[in-house]
Amino acid sequence: MTGVERLAGLARPWADLYAGSAALSTTIEFLHVASLLVAGGFALAFDRAALRVVAGHTPNRNAFAGELAAVHGPVLAGLAVVVLSGLALMAADVEALVPSRILWAKMLVFALLLLNGAAIRRTGRRLEMDPRNAVLWRALRRGSLRSVSLWMLVLLLGVALTAV
Repeated sequence: MTGVERLAGLARPWADLYAGSAALSTTIEFLHVASLLVAGGFALAFDRAALRVVAGHTPNRNAFAGELAAVHGPVLAGLAVVVLSGLALMAADVEALVPSRILWAKMLVFALLLLNGAAIRRTGRRLEMDPRNAVLWRALRRGSLRSVSLWMLVLLLGVALTAV
């Protein structure tokens, strides 16, 4: 018996419940997509604003540095639901999903997204202390550009995963 088969056996009660309930499967899928939309929406709106501020299209850089803290909460809450619902989706179809290279590519990109978010948060904290630091503003710009790319890649891989 392979590891995937053992894992599928452990997840079988959940998979049977999930497969037998349209309401449950719809709820889990909705939670996954909705939380991705909320977390990604807040993050992308912040990234857009950051890119505008760095480009000089917004006059008050000092006030902007504090905005990161306000955005961080909803993004983290959304990501927590993404992770929990994603685990529920994976447990519902272990044999198809666990061996999927697309799933593991999505997980890698998601991990890079989390690391990039942590780097943006660190940069934001440093900008609050030193809002005139041009090096930090450039780092924020690079982080925001990476963020947009990583969010889109997570979304693409998630859509591709539905074909598995």
